[in-house]
Parts: sequence; structure tokens; C-alpha cells
Amino acid sequence: MTSTPIPQDPDDTRGPRVSTVVWGLVVTALGVGVIALATGSTIDVGLAAIVLLAGAGVALLIGSLTAGMRRNRPPSSQD
Repeated sequence: MTSTPIPQDPDDTRGPRVSTVVWGLVVTALGVGVIALATGSTIDVGLAAIVLLAGAGVALLIGSLTAGMRRNRPPSSQD
């Protein structure tokens, strides 16, 4: 029995998804906050959570809008 390779979708080579990058930044920010608390810094956790979630939401919106605009752009002719 032989198997044929699955053709690659050209959309798969575009790089990481916006949501992956945003969640990576959120986890990194949480890690920095934990390190800051461990070293004795004082952080208003409620305010930090609001800012972090608002920033992540804005980043997700902007990322999805720009990805949608790139996808809907007509293909350019390459001479």
C-alpha cells in the first residue's frame, strides 16, 4: 500500500496566526508580572489585568482586520 503526499495549501506558508502571537505576548506579560512580584515590586493586579486584556483584544481586532484586508486584495500581476 502506498500513500500519495497531500498537496500543501499555499495559505499555510503565511506564518504564525495572529491569535498565536497575541497569546504568546499575553503569557510573556504574565510571566514578567510574576517575576516583578517575586522581586518585591507592587503591581495593581486589577488594573494590570484590565490593561492586558484590553491590549490583547485590540491586537486581535487589528490583526484580524489586516489579515482580512490582505486576503481580499486582488492578486498582483508579476511580470
